[in-house]
Amino acid sequence: MYDIAIIGAGISGSSIARELSKYNLKTLVLEKGVEVCQGTTKANSAIVHGGFDAKEGSLKAKLNVAGNKLYPQLCKELDVEFKQNGALVLAFDEEDKKHIKDLYDRGLVNKAEGLKLLNKEEVIEIEPNVNKDVVGALLCESSGIVCPFNLNVALMENAITNGVELKLQAKVIDIKKKTIFLI
Repeated sequence: MYDIAIIGAGISGSSIARELSKYNLKTLVLEKGVEVCQGTTKANSAIVHGGFDAKEGSLKAKLNVAGNKLYPQLCKELDVEFKQNGALVLAFDEEDKKHIKDLYDRGLVNKAEGLKLLNKEEVIEIEPNVNKDVVGALLCESSGIVCPFNLNVALMENAITNGVELKLQAKVIDIKKKTIFLI
C-alpha cells in the first residue's frame, strides 16, 4: 500500500516525487516508458521563462516567475547545469516595438525580474551577431536554459535515493475510486 501514486516520470512527476520524498510517505511513480523523460519533457525547449509573456495575473504567469526563482538553487543542489543567460525578444519595426513594450508592461505586472527595453545599439552590444535591421528588444535577464533530460533524471534519482519507488513500463489503464473504512 502506498500513500501517494504519481502517474508519469516526466519533469512534473519527477519534481513532485522529489518534493514528496522529503516527507514520511510511501510514494510510487508509475511510468509507461522504459525510462524517465520519454514524453513531453524530452521535447521541451529547455527555456526557463521569466514570466513576461504569460497573461497578466494568470496562474501560468505566477508559476513562471516563482519557478524561475527556484532554478538556480535547485540545479545547484542536483548538480545540473543551469545558464541564466537571459532572453531577447527582437523588434524590427514600429509594430514590433509596440509588441515588446506590451510584453514589458505585462512582465512588470507579473513581477518578472530583470526586464529592460533596449535600443538598437544596446541590442547589438549584447548580441553582435544579430540582424542589423533590429530596432530594439526586450531583455529578460532572469530567463535561462537547462537541459530538461538531465534535470528530469537528476530529480528522479534524488527522489529514489530518498525512498521513492519507480516502476517503469507500468502503463496506467484504469483508475477506480475505492473507499476504505478503518476502525
